This record gives sequence, structure tokens and C-alpha cells, in this order.
Amino acid sequence: MARLEKILNKKIVRNLFNYYSTRGRDYIDELFTGEKKRKGPVPFFQRLPIKLTLNYAMKKIGLTDDMMESFFSKRHNRQTVLNVLTTVGKYGLKQPFRFDAPLIVVWNYTNLCNLRCRYCYQSAGKSLEDELSFEEKIELINQMVEANVAFLAFSGGEPIIEKRFFDVLKYASQFMHTSIATNGILMADKRLVDRIAECGARNVFVSLDGASAETHDFIRGEGSFEKTIAGIKNLVANEKLHVGINMVVTRRNLHEVPLVLELARDLGVNSFSHYNFIPTGRGKEDYEDDLTAEEREELLNLLFDWHMKREETGLNIISTSPIYARIIYDRTGGQASGLFHYTTDKAMAIKGIISYAGGCGAGRVYAAVQPNGKVTPCVFMPDVIIGDVRKERFVDIWRNSELCKKMVDRDHYNFICPDYKYVCGGCRARAYAYGDILGADPKCLIYEKITGKEMVGEEREKKAVPA
Repeated sequence: MARLEKILNKKIVRNLFNYYSTRGRDYIDELFTGEKKRKGPVPFFQRLPIKLTLNYAMKKIGLTDDMMESFFSKRHNRQTVLNVLTTVGKYGLKQPFRFDAPLIVVWNYTNLCNLRCRYCYQSAGKSLEDELSFEEKIELINQMVEANVAFLAFSGGEPIIEKRFFDVLKYASQFMHTSIATNGILMADKRLVDRIAECGARNVFVSLDGASAETHDFIRGEGSFEKTIAGIKNLVANEKLHVGINMVVTRRNLHEVPLVLELARDLGVNSFSHYNFIPTGRGKEDYEDDLTAEEREELLNLLFDWHMKREETGLNIISTSPIYARIIYDRTGGQASGLFHYTTDKAMAIKGIISYAGGCGAGRVYAAVQPNGKVTPCVFMPDVIIGDVRKERFVDIWRNSELCKKMVDRDHYNFICPDYKYVCGGCRARAYAYGDILGADPKCLIYEKITGKEMVGEEREKKAVPA
């Protein structure tokens, strides 16, 4: 990778990347889809250098010709490449890699929700009085597409119950890979499931916080378990959708993780996603429910065990915990790790870019948008506002955020991990919830071994968010 970094940081290569990134996605489409809008020898030789450079880079990180063909056949992947070209052209290849515009946006589309979940980071329930209008939502999507955002995840609240949601979903799905996070209650109506698929959503992730009604309903509300299971079954029955189960793991439901994994397998879903518990929103005082460092290690090793039998189970294992990347790294002898914000099975094959892409993606790979257009580095930091799309263009908020730049600079964290700085680096939302956005990831075993102390919730008032 040192040789690749040297090549990509050469002025001539960066100028080449700038040339193509400023000419937009049509040039990228010409390179990799076979659709040559410009014919003749001049366009051919214009395309040749960038194609050779990208082919070399892709092969250096382990992609075969077939993998590259499959990768570039998808619009959102070409958007990703265009975002990378723009970033390297402007800033060079740096550790860790911060995109010129967020690759992923999680949009808390509305605060309206049909449940009142115990740990809801959004404290969702009623709509906010100042939520974006339909016209403002369409304009925001246009700005995302212009900035080369490739993945848009609708969350909430419960996005599906907002009156113009399906119009917005259908529009966004023309340009980006779209997904929906839902509590699954309304998915018991098969007509809604079909409509989601018809509007172009690729993935639907359903919150399931236990393998029993007793455990799940304690968090989500009485009677929700059976309705959620019925919704998952309807989603799985739709062949157009990839379906995942999201589970926020706390000390209250840790014992049921193996059972939820087995249930996910039996239901036939495509993925299981472990979500870090972040003491924020309605759960901001529930520090006692947070896993200990030892419990977190046990959980993440269990997830890796399930990853190793993915051919048997059919489950893609996902974790939002950057610590999972360290588990992967250690258990594969440094041959694989996690990429960007989410750690997934598919990311593990790409071992050459760990030091650029590893670790928390907040403010670096992904951003969140609140129902009223406020922008935050992460959905789990709803009160850390870096801008407002009603006052600034979305991409300018991202590019100009001094806080995000500080969050990316791991050499100036208040706790620097000696061995896993770029592999993991810790979750910024958890660090913030415990009092220091640039501090250690609480309940990390490495931190506790080095410092000899356990971080507790009472430390959360120590440091303000840096300007």
C-alpha cells in the first residue's frame, strides 16, 4: 500500500483525478459500463490513464476482474468511486481517509413514531414543528446527489408513516442506494412491503431487541414483538428486498443474542446488525445498562464466530462498534479488518486499506441529518449540530466542519491507542456520551488494561465539545 499511496499522491495522478471528478459521473459511466457517449480516438485516450490507474488500485486491494465488473455495474458504487476521485484529487491519500462529501447519510426523516422505545436515540414520538417540507427534502436529495453521496438510509422516528415518504423514497432511489430502518410494526401489512420495494428501496432493517416477547417488549412496548416478527416474515417474502435485523445490545438482552442470531437465521433474513448502546436520547441516564468491557469482547467474538459460519447460516454479520474491527484484525492475524463505519463480512476481503478506512466513520465517512435539516456527525449525537441545510449547502457544512476534522485526527485524541489507532480508534458517539468526544471509547478492554481504570457515566460532564 505504500507504493499505491506514493502513486496516488503524485501531482500528475491527482490532476488526473481532478480532471475526471470535475466532469462528473458521465465520464465514470463511460469508463466502466460500456456506454460510450463520446466516440473516437481522443475520448479513448482520455479514458485510458484513469482506467489503468483505477484497475491497478482495485487489484492492489484484492479485487478480481469479475469483482470489479460486478462492483462498477452498480450506480452507487460508481458514485463511491467518483467521491474517492474527488477526495484524492483535492487532498491526496491520507490516514485516515475523510471523504470530500459523506459517502453515507443517515436521515432521521421524521420525529414521528408509532412506538416510544426505551433507548431511542432520537426520543421520537411526535413530529417536530419545524421538520423539512417536501420541497426542502427534494432539494436536500439533489444536493446529496450532486455531492456524490452514494448511500442514503432513512431512519426516524418511523419514516414510513410520514405522508410524503414514498414520494421522497422513490425520488431518492433513482440516484442513490436507499435503505430503511423501521420497527417493523407496519410491515405486517404486505401492501406496504410491496410499496417499499416498488419505490426502489434496496434494504430494510428491522429493530428486534430480543428473541422473546418479554425481552423485546420491555424495550419496544407491549405487543410489539409478534407484530415485528410478522413484519419481518412479509419483508423476507419479497424477493426484491434485502432484509436485516438490528439489535441494540445491553446488559438486559445480552443473554438473548445467540437466540436472536438463530431466529434471524430461521426467519431467512440477510443480515444481523449489532448496534452499540449509546447513552443518549431516552437512554441517556441508563449507563448501568451498558456492557462491561469483558461483556463487549465476548459479544464481538461471538459475532465473529457467526461470521465464520456465514456460508452455513446465510447471515451477513454487521456491527457498528469500531472495536469489532480489532476483533477481526486479531483473529485473522492482521489479514482483515472492518471498513468505514459499519463492519461487515463483505468488507473483510479488502485488507490493503485498513489504515485508511478503518475505525469510526462519524464525520469522516458518514453524517446524519435531523428532521428539521440540522446536520450532525452521527445519529447518536443528536445535539451536536455542525450546520443547518436551510442556511448552508449540505456539502459545505461537511467540508467546513472543524469538529469533524478534529474527530478524524486520531493523533490528537485525548486517548491514543498504541496498537489499533487506525484499525479501530473508538466510537466517537460513545466517547461523547461519556463526556469527551475526543476521548477513549468507554468500556474498551484495551483502554482499561492500559489505564487500569474503568470509565463510568459520572465522568460525562468533564469536557465540552470542541469548537
